[in-house]
Amino acid sequence: MLDKLKDLCLLDGISGDEGAVREYIIDKIGDKAEIRVDNLGNVIAFCKGKKTPKNKIMVSAHMDEVGMIVTYVNSDGTLKVSSVGGVDPRVVFGRRVKIGRNNVLGVVGGKAIHNLTAEERKKSVPFDKLTIDIGVDSREEALKLVRLGDSVRFVSDFVEYGEGFVKC
Repeated sequence: MLDKLKDLCLLDGISGDEGAVREYIIDKIGDKAEIRVDNLGNVIAFCKGKKTPKNKIMVSAHMDEVGMIVTYVNSDGTLKVSSVGGVDPRVVFGRRVKIGRNNVLGVVGGKAIHNLTAEERKKSVPFDKLTIDIGVDSREEALKLVRLGDSVRFVSDFVEYGEGFVKC
């Protein structure tokens, strides 16, 4: 069971781009239940028991995760982004990310700390001030690797810790 949880947690699936998660779930259910996908992309599976139970059980969970979307490419090749799914900007700065279908690696950054005002140092960096560095020097180079509208997903490791806890 833990292996399946790990597989699920390591799949990319920001809001609006949950296809890999949906395919995994459908594959694992196989022919054990009746499956349908609704117009919003939700997987609905029904497993009929041998007898009609007094009570029924419903399992419900999100397939998506928070992330970002590329909104602009700067002349220096860095990317501007907007949040998808309610990302807290306090936890974004310095994080590694994967961008688009080619999983281009990048790092979220912004104005260097020594260039911040005293007031700016007291606040989290807002999304409109964040950039993603993908290791190129120009807009043209960046646009060979990423496109406007590409999803941006956080790189995360599956970690077991304590007594039965996981983080991913």
